[in-house]
Amino acid sequence: MKSNDPIEVTVETVANDGCAYTADGKQAVFGALPFEKVIAVPVARKRKRLYMRTTEVLTPSSHRVTPLCKAAAFCGGCSFQHASHSYQLELKQAQVQQAFGEIAPRDWMEPISASPYGYRTKARLGVKYVDKKGRVLVGFREKMKPYIADIDNCPILVEPVSGLIEPLVELISGLSEPKTIPQIEVACGDRDVALIFRHMEAMSDEDLQKLRSFGHDQSVQVFLQPGGLDSTHKIFPQDDNDLLHYRLPDYDLDFEFSPQDFTQVNLPVNRLMVARAIELLEIDPSDEIFDAFCGIGNFSLAISRFARKVTGAEQSAASITRARENARLNGVENVSFLVEDLQLEAPEINGLESANKVLLDPPRSGAEAMAKRLASSNVGRVVYVSCNPETLARDIGILKNDGFELRSAGIIDMFPHTTHVESIALLVRQG
Repeated sequence: MKSNDPIEVTVETVANDGCAYTADGKQAVFGALPFEKVIAVPVARKRKRLYMRTTEVLTPSSHRVTPLCKAAAFCGGCSFQHASHSYQLELKQAQVQQAFGEIAPRDWMEPISASPYGYRTKARLGVKYVDKKGRVLVGFREKMKPYIADIDNCPILVEPVSGLIEPLVELISGLSEPKTIPQIEVACGDRDVALIFRHMEAMSDEDLQKLRSFGHDQSVQVFLQPGGLDSTHKIFPQDDNDLLHYRLPDYDLDFEFSPQDFTQVNLPVNRLMVARAIELLEIDPSDEIFDAFCGIGNFSLAISRFARKVTGAEQSAASITRARENARLNGVENVSFLVEDLQLEAPEINGLESANKVLLDPPRSGAEAMAKRLASSNVGRVVYVSCNPETLARDIGILKNDGFELRSAGIIDMFPHTTHVESIALLVRQG
């Protein structure tokens, strides 16, 4: 048998990496579900484990569905398009439960989810001129391979970006040096789209005009990035406004952000997530609330509609500047934003001393220092939004040891079809 010959495999479990595994764990199969018998072809061998890609399903799971994307089996942009959305939610909740271990909430909340397609507002698309194919490819990288997946559209990207793959291929193919563009960053608001073209060599005037014409024809903003992040600049439209926009209509809030600001990738789920957080905070008009890792004010400004005072803190000075501008844009006056490194175990955190409730939305590393600091605070209620079940479980353990009870928890389906898991938890001080 050759190393790349198809193999008949029966898998038993599915793991957090998106693979289904055989009973002995020595074979991992992309595109398979528990207890399926499939035909698969090897794609890589790592740490004595053979990784394969499903090419035919002999015994399908009841959870199997037909992917919308023809490249779902090998494109690295997704892991679970072959699984029903309801089963994906089950898998993600099981992952959070596994991370929690003996830490169990009183109640599991209903998952926060919306449409599993056409949701992604941010992406990094690889670009490659492939000599063997004699053409340019634009898309995500393949699973466990350095190649760009050969696709003509992407159903997880928001419209109109999902349909821009072929136009982008045509655009880059027509440039004088197509091999010098390695990637395109995508950023979208509710109605606007920005594309950032990374390029390794200076562009000719003719190429610049082609990019501007593309921006005009496709109604997208076009940026160039010849060097580091600071080199990013807009070439279409030629105006002074580099910002995109999204709304939280339930709170009559408009947000401005640059294409390189951190924003939630799934705007419909973001609206539901903000509403759930506000519901869990049970805000009284007398409350003073501390929003830790506040970003550009996504939670802070919505919370301000109900609380007496909100303090948002964040290490990124650029995000705090944007948050202050968004507060001014919306006429919000009961919010203050501070540049603070909340990962440091500081004896005092500005704005926390007077707060009685806290919202946490930290990066993947979690909020260990904040969790320890809350023990000696006056905070009685904590809503924790997490993008990493492991660090969430660690920090909940700290808070439980400091007198908090885990009342409820649930998943947030921010990234359907992927292995990425977000969750939300409510903790209340006992006594």
